[in-house]
Amino acid sequence: MPVLEQDAVLVRMLASGINPSDLIPVTGAYRHRTNIPFVPGFDGVGEIFAVGEHVDRALICRRVLPLGSAGNWQTFKAAPADWCIEVPSDITDEQAALAYVNPLTARLLVEALNPQHGDLVGITAAASQIGRMLIRMLSAAGARPLAIVRSSSALAALHSEAVADVVLEGTDLPVLDAGFDAVGGICGARLAASIQPGRPFVHYGLFSGVPLTSALLEGTQASVKLFRLRDWVHSVPRERLRAAMAQVFADIRSGRAASVVAAHYPLEEFRTGVAHNAQSGRHGKIILRL
Repeated sequence: MPVLEQDAVLVRMLASGINPSDLIPVTGAYRHRTNIPFVPGFDGVGEIFAVGEHVDRALICRRVLPLGSAGNWQTFKAAPADWCIEVPSDITDEQAALAYVNPLTARLLVEALNPQHGDLVGITAAASQIGRMLIRMLSAAGARPLAIVRSSSALAALHSEAVADVVLEGTDLPVLDAGFDAVGGICGARLAASIQPGRPFVHYGLFSGVPLTSALLEGTQASVKLFRLRDWVHSVPRERLRAAMAQVFADIRSGRAASVVAAHYPLEEFRTGVAHNAQSGRHGKIILRL
């Protein structure tokens, strides 16, 4: 059991999602920044099991998201009390376990863009969970999402989403007002090159594993911005984080940020869950039940 400090709580984890960011240390990348032993898992929901001396005991048994650090792929996690976001009673464990990384990123990206009515916004990896969240949030704001996907099956999967168009990677793109890129490499560079001069191109993921280098972006006239959720979360006051998560819970209720789940695995079968997560054609997130 973790040692509980005075201002901390002990969270008995209930469920945790598998995200690409969780798998970076698992695969051995950034090993110089990973201290072993290391427990992955940025997404996850649990119940407060015990509290430190300086924490209100009324918090015991409340469901929370223990944010600010990895470590959710374990039965008990110690976390500072002020990093725990209480989960509303109408949000299921399944949706709460996936409420942080993708929904909060999508919410912050769209808020920062502040799209104008009619803006044509390109989205790479648009059939992914976060891609669909961006589509729904942009549509709700009056923008016109242009979905860029990798396969014909992904193209077909978006038939019910409110998009201006769906195109395959490598297709010539129209002139765009903005773009969100989660792929990098050539695909990300093509999107950046299609955006009007001075308009935002936001790079927030690297699904392809190929960095978006300055050479690839040569000649791009868009305003290139990088977004890392961790940087934002650790730079804002805790009340700002709580307010943002309240908006995320509202997005989940409305369906804009609801996650599709492909499968559940008990924690002791995490290797099987990680292998399932890596399968091509997977539609939905993998959850580890604790």
